[in-house]
Amino acid sequence: MTDYDVGYGKPPKHSRFKKGVSGNPRGRVKRGDPAMRDILDRVLNAKIDFRERGKLKKASRKELNIRRLVVSAMKGDLSDAAMLLKLRAHAAKHPDGRPTIIQIIGGAPYLRSRNLPEMPLPDQE
Repeated sequence: MTDYDVGYGKPPKHSRFKKGVSGNPRGRVKRGDPAMRDILDRVLNAKIDFRERGKLKKASRKELNIRRLVVSAMKGDLSDAAMLLKLRAHAAKHPDGRPTIIQIIGGAPYLRSRNLPEMPLPDQE
């Protein structure tokens, strides 16, 4: 036959990679921009150091926001208490944590006093 052995790790000469031709002509796939949900999850789940009763602890930004709402509601802020109840109902409805963003119609009075654009209700579109 030939003086070249064909076997494991020794392909036939006619089927080897040709000189100057890439084995991966399209190259590596470029990653696209991350989705808004991925960015939000990464930012909101980042661990932050905080002090509680003199001890340094770590918690996610989500947890710290909920703690802030609880403290404010316990001090008598009704809008924050209503927000907590809405978040609790949302968490019961979506146990897997999705969707992360919810639209709160009405909202807290201090948010309504700013000149923010009105968002249309789903049935008004």
